[in-house]
Amino acid sequence: MSPAKSQSSSHEVGDAVEAAELYYTRGWTDGLPVIPPTEESIRAMLEASGLEPDDEITFIEHRQVSVTAGKVAINTVMAGCKPEYMPVIVAALEGIGDPRWSYHGPATSTGGSALFMLVNGPIAGELEINHGDNLFGPGWRANSTIGRAVRLVMRNVIGTMPGQLDRSTLGHGGKYTFCIAENEEESPWPPVHVERGFRPEQSAVTVLAALAPHQFYNQLSNTAEGILTTACAHMRISAGTAAQPQYIIVISGEHMQVFAKEGWSKDDIKRFCFENSQSSVAELKRINLRPGEIAPEDETSMFSLVASPEDFIVVAAGSRAGAFSAFIPGWGGKVASESVTKEIRRS
Repeated sequence: MSPAKSQSSSHEVGDAVEAAELYYTRGWTDGLPVIPPTEESIRAMLEASGLEPDDEITFIEHRQVSVTAGKVAINTVMAGCKPEYMPVIVAALEGIGDPRWSYHGPATSTGGSALFMLVNGPIAGELEINHGDNLFGPGWRANSTIGRAVRLVMRNVIGTMPGQLDRSTLGHGGKYTFCIAENEEESPWPPVHVERGFRPEQSAVTVLAALAPHQFYNQLSNTAEGILTTACAHMRISAGTAAQPQYIIVISGEHMQVFAKEGWSKDDIKRFCFENSQSSVAELKRINLRPGEIAPEDETSMFSLVASPEDFIVVAAGSRAGAFSAFIPGWGGKVASESVTKEIRRS
C-alpha cells in the first residue's frame, strides 16, 4: 500500500461568515469555528518551525498517511495558534507517530481516549502555557489552541473522524484540547522531561493516550501518606479488567506543599501508589469488573493498576489554592500505548 497523499486547495469566499460555513460544510472543523488560513499565515507557521510544506513530520504506519508540514501548518492556523506554537505541535505529532504510542489503538478504540500533552522546559513559560489555576479548563490561548491543532491534524490529515475511524463510545472534553505545562518553578521535584533524560534547559512535550482527569479531594490529611491513601482509593475504583499502561498523578499546590515539607520524592510517590492502588481479584468480581464466581484464593490474589512504579508519571501542576489533586488513567492494556517524550526544536 502506498502512503496516502493529498493536495491542498484554495477557496474564494465573500466574508468571514461564509468562510466559517464552508469549513463546517466540508467537515474540516471540530464543531467550533476555525480561522481560515491564508498563504501568509501558513508561511508564518512554516518559518517558525524551519520546515518546508512537503517536509514529512511523521508517518502513521497503521493509516499509511504521511503528515507533512504544509498540512500541519494549515490546521495550526485553523486552530487559532500563534506561529511560535508550531514547534510544540510538530514535536507532539512526532510523538503520536512513534510506534510506542501505537496510533491505531487509541485513535480508534471505543474506550474514548484523548491525546494528553505535557509541555516542559523553557518554552512552556515563553508561550505562557498554563500550569496553574483552572489547569484543565478554558482561558489560556496556548493550552487551548496547541491541543486543538493536534486534534485537527488527527481529524483532517490522518482521517480520525468521529463515528468513522474514531469509534469512541463516549469520548471526553480532552478531545477538543488536553494540553498543560508542569509547574517547574515551584515544584520540589525534577520535571518530567528531566526524569526522561533531557536537560533542564531543553524543551520537550510528552504525549499520552489518556482518559479524562479524575479529581480527588483531601483537606483532612496533613501528611503525604494520607493524601495518597485517598488518591489510591479513587484509583482502585477506576480499575478495569486489564492494567493500564501508565497513570499520571497531578499534585496541586496545597498538596504539593505537604509532600515538600515531608521530603517525599517523585519515586516515593510512585512506589506508594503502586503498592496501595492494587485491588484483589475478589473485589473486582464483586463490582463486576472480572467474570466468574469468587474463589477463596481471589481474596489474596492482587491486581495492579500498572506494571511497575515507574508507570506512574508524577506532575506538579494546578492552583496554589484548594486541597485538590488528580489522576489521569492511560488508555488500554499493558502494551497498548505508552507515553512518548519528544524534544521541541526551534528554528
